[in-house]
Amino acid sequence: MRIHKRTALALAAALAGSLPLIVTGAGTATAEETGVALPSASFRDIAVDGVHDRVFVSDPAGGTIVVTDYAGEVVQQITAEEGAAGLVLSADSTKLYVALSTAGAIAEIDTATLTETRRYPTGADTEPQNLAMAGGKLWFGYTVAGAGGIGSLDVASSAPEAALVPSGRYWYYAPSLATSPADPNVLVAGEEGVSPASLAVYDTAAGDLQKRTERSFISSPSISYLNDFAVTADGQSVIVAANNPSDHLVVRLSDLSSNGSYSSWQFPNAVAVAADGTVATGADGDFVKTYRPGATWPAFREYVVNDLQRDGLAWAPDENRLFAISGFSYGSAPTLHVLPDAGKLDTTLSLQAPATSPRGKDLTVTGQLWAAGEPFPAGTAVEVTRTDAANPAGTPVGTFPVSTTTGEFTITERPRATGDITYSATYKGDGGHLPATARATVTITK
Repeated sequence: MRIHKRTALALAAALAGSLPLIVTGAGTATAEETGVALPSASFRDIAVDGVHDRVFVSDPAGGTIVVTDYAGEVVQQITAEEGAAGLVLSADSTKLYVALSTAGAIAEIDTATLTETRRYPTGADTEPQNLAMAGGKLWFGYTVAGAGGIGSLDVASSAPEAALVPSGRYWYYAPSLATSPADPNVLVAGEEGVSPASLAVYDTAAGDLQKRTERSFISSPSISYLNDFAVTADGQSVIVAANNPSDHLVVRLSDLSSNGSYSSWQFPNAVAVAADGTVATGADGDFVKTYRPGATWPAFREYVVNDLQRDGLAWAPDENRLFAISGFSYGSAPTLHVLPDAGKLDTTLSLQAPATSPRGKDLTVTGQLWAAGEPFPAGTAVEVTRTDAANPAGTPVGTFPVSTTTGEFTITERPRATGDITYSATYKGDGGHLPATARATVTITK
């Protein structure tokens, strides 16, 4: 279920006192949210392949990778992936890398054939957990002998071998890892399940870990029991989901100082950032919310996803579909939620026309297209058709550009026949806005 909390009032105010006009509009055309139970015994990570339109969900208890299509329907289960934990795709989406936590290795999966093609050992007694790509290498957070660390694997070399890399600090557990395309050499590491939480930022350009900054979040802000974090699309900040505080905090990547927050209710446990900067936040005791790039309020989408799992959010590369994983706490099977159009704004389209107009005289119909107060880019247009007695199936009137400041457009015709005329306006939508339609009927008199 999606909950809308915005009400469009601008049009009503603009038309106050204009009773002779007929105003007709239609809501945004949105796809339906779906939830599909997965054949999994557990959940650890989710990755989305935009080349093959596939979603990968790791199941460490079952030792499998569940593969679905964009509708959430299961395509295949990749088995014999012992302790399958962290997932990451290669830059071209031809390979999926899987941390095999109980096998001490990283598996390479061909995303076209969905079969394992290679396996790379990570070292004696290591338990790789989390993966990320930075500086042209694959990095993994691991545990060994009761402590954590960071390793690397040069998957571009002719004979890749894993190496355990000094990180300049002690880790109690396997660090979680995050990167950003805006700075392909940066690697952010964070330790989950401890208080206070801590983050470290590294430069990987030289092939090792050169620490830029690190911080233990004792105060200003105080953060404990980290669940998830993600680097913003501009590479300037890190968004943090932790049990405490109850908001998703934002810290600067440069020095990890406080830089705002996204409001949540309790137990934030997931965050995901789309390529265009749209942010999705989730909490075990709150909605899944999405925010426009650079904005921390208000949310423009809210979804009820009960029992959202830690790390359980992922965007499709087209920035429209959002995927969420729920389950387990109430004894249910893990469920993949497909949240379509999560990165698009609702669009409102209206037509205003007089109730009647004389035959052979100019008839003017005006319209307005808007979305949450944001202007539409230059070149945005709506298509208009006319239905009347002579054209019951409809005939094109034309394509009309909308104003980039007001969203308004005007249609002028001179009807030659009496009777009812219905004008239908259609906006097809774009990468950031949903499609919409509107109709208005005018009676042409003698």
